[in-house]
Amino acid sequence: MDKKQELTQLLQIHFGYSSFRPGQEEAIDSILAGKDTLVVMPTGGGKSLIFQLTALVLEGVAIVISPLISLMKDQVDSLLAVGIPATFINSSLSPQDTEARLNQIKAGEYKIVYIAPERFYNQVFVDSLKAIKVSLFAIDEAHCISQWGHDFRPSYLKLRQAINLVGQPPVVALTATATPEVRRDIVKQLALPDPTMIVTGFARPNLQLGVVSANDHGKIDMIVDVVRSVPGQSGIVYVGTRNKADELVEILTSYDVKAVVYHAGMDAESREWVQNNFMSGAAQVVVATNAFGLGINKKDIRFVIHHDMPGTIEAYYQEAGRAGRDGLDSFCLLLYSPKDRYLREFFIKGDNPGSHIILEIYDFLRRRHNEEEGKSILITYSDLAKKLSEPIPEMAIGTSLKILEREGYISRPNEKTTNAWLQALVDVDKLLAGVGKRAKTQVEVVEKLTAKFAAELRTGWEVSLEDAALMMNVKREALLRTIKKLEEQGLLEYRPPFRGTEIKVLKSIHPADLEIDFSALKEKERRAYEKLDEMESYVYHSQCRQQYILDYFGDEGAAKCGKCDVCLKKGPTVETKSYLGEY
Repeated sequence: MDKKQELTQLLQIHFGYSSFRPGQEEAIDSILAGKDTLVVMPTGGGKSLIFQLTALVLEGVAIVISPLISLMKDQVDSLLAVGIPATFINSSLSPQDTEARLNQIKAGEYKIVYIAPERFYNQVFVDSLKAIKVSLFAIDEAHCISQWGHDFRPSYLKLRQAINLVGQPPVVALTATATPEVRRDIVKQLALPDPTMIVTGFARPNLQLGVVSANDHGKIDMIVDVVRSVPGQSGIVYVGTRNKADELVEILTSYDVKAVVYHAGMDAESREWVQNNFMSGAAQVVVATNAFGLGINKKDIRFVIHHDMPGTIEAYYQEAGRAGRDGLDSFCLLLYSPKDRYLREFFIKGDNPGSHIILEIYDFLRRRHNEEEGKSILITYSDLAKKLSEPIPEMAIGTSLKILEREGYISRPNEKTTNAWLQALVDVDKLLAGVGKRAKTQVEVVEKLTAKFAAELRTGWEVSLEDAALMMNVKREALLRTIKKLEEQGLLEYRPPFRGTEIKVLKSIHPADLEIDFSALKEKERRAYEKLDEMESYVYHSQCRQQYILDYFGDEGAAKCGKCDVCLKKGPTVETKSYLGEY
């Protein structure tokens, strides 16, 4: 039996498909011929199957680079469930577990191993890979290697070296969102001499795109209308901030919508709980920041709504593209107000601090380091911000520290956290009046809180919110939202946990002597604003919306979709119900 027949059989046995999707077979043929391959397929187009299936017929183990540690276990569990031997290696494992898995890989017990790109900073780990026969080097979310992409990750720059260290096996780089410029940069950064380029197009004909102009209150009303008009159908509502996510999920819950919240500030257990409830259908809607979505393979998502404008076309189309993976009609609604641009500019400033800010932060750390004779510095972002000559967002502090750490001037070995402080400012029995009767979750939290911890609340209570939530059998996020609500009402004193960073200064030199490419950082900021302009142009575009997106990605000759709000001549100020009437 030749490899082609073997692949067809394995496709049926492990994945239940009798034929390939567009581009899959071409990509697999290229890899089997030993050629490096760049694959650009739309979200839900079946990119993962390319390396998963190919790994089964190649001799050795396929290394898969994935940027999200939190999803590796889910991906491995899915492969194990269909009979494909797979494992992962990332920072969640102890050194002993890592060594044990490496020994199992060397013994040929696995065909696929998922690895976080950060692992290639560890020379001991890199050296251990030299004894392993690597059949394929697959790079998922390959746009992360390009500074011109929307999700650049410096750790991806290590991959070029890693490919050489494991014997230069065939490389397959995969992404759903790469403009022609980003595709060229991926090839350049990975040093792929003559790769096969497979671009299957970006069109998603089953998605109906629309934009609605509204103020903040109007957005909330529209989201409630949409979700209640499609009872039982799964959807995602993307928001720009964690606070907005918390607020919106409370409103939806008050209308008896089974909604859950998801953002990067949640602990791993809570995130997993949300994912499981959404995947099983126990929750109808996830209200989330952009932290949610990668690796969520739910095929029957019928709608994706953006409460706020994303920062790039790439981010928007990736998030909107999570709808309708089963090929059935689904709609993607972007709610927009001019204020949205200010939020995105805030994020750009936080992600691109000026050179003077980076130098000032380093100078403060260097002086503190010298004053304390080389001891570690323990400080919060907010306290560090107070030491600067101008007010800047804490996000910019974090980015500056990340840049200094990446260039080897500092290290951050530990995060330091203390407990929260709670004390009732009124009689404990009156706390229930601080939450509305329709906020059922908050009512439940207050009732449990006052029943179980009345004495502690009267005298003042230093507490781990995680432990308190566990003892009360409520979600930590629900407890925190309730506490903040009571604090706003002046009924409860709340001091959040101290969250600080331990910083070690590795090189103490004059700030003017720092070797940092500030011109490249400035260019990165310029491109971020350029991409924001392109996203805003989409909002006001007067022609077919899908055509605009396809043109952006270099998918030339695309026909009009015939079903977006513009093609239906509804325009960007269409009433939501009128728009949905065409769905």
